[in-house]
Amino acid sequence: PMDYRKPVTFGENWSPSRYKVLPYFAVEKSLLTQPGIDRILDLGCANGWNMSRFAQYGRASIGLDMVPERVHLALSHGPALLASGLEIPLADATFDVVYVQHVLHHIGDVKKALAEARRVLKPGGYLFLIETIEDNPLIRWGRRLYPSWMGDEINAPFTFQSLQSTVSEAQFHIMVASQYSVLFWLWETLPDQIPFFERLTPLAVVLEQQLQRYFRRQSAHCFLVARK
Repeated sequence: PMDYRKPVTFGENWSPSRYKVLPYFAVEKSLLTQPGIDRILDLGCANGWNMSRFAQYGRASIGLDMVPERVHLALSHGPALLASGLEIPLADATFDVVYVQHVLHHIGDVKKALAEARRVLKPGGYLFLIETIEDNPLIRWGRRLYPSWMGDEINAPFTFQSLQSTVSEAQFHIMVASQYSVLFWLWETLPDQIPFFERLTPLAVVLEQQLQRYFRRQSAHCFLVARK
């Protein structure tokens, strides 16, 4: 997997074919490049990978993470704060978008985290949420064997439906909700560990497209766009 202890810029370690089965990138770009989207908070920014992508869209962002080493790396892509998503040290109604990628399941108090995200969003602001979900049996089994990821414990497992319910209960209006990645999530790991697998990515894309056609409900990932 991506090593969050090392500096990474979006796009430098992925081939273009990987993006074809990750539909949230197109939705994200469409949202973040709209007029009036100026302030973005990357909650759980790690090494600033997402922040570097936002900069490629021409958008500045602020990162937030609880691990000092990650914050230090993220600073190469923009301002970054050492803080908790449960107590964001920023004023109410500050951001147009709060972006949360594969972070919510590590937070023990999900309700409080979503309340904080809502607090710092401007009226009409957007929550962009990407999550791993346990609709895929391999994810369920894997988490029983490995209850942490890169040293971060998994405290809040979700299904696609339960995540939508949780976000709605936090007083967000869900505008887009989609599952993706039946098996392609393995390509977040294999090519970085075994470079030869990157050559097989085009074949994996074709396989994933067929799997999504017939088994989308067993996807391992989802993304939501919700509005305050």
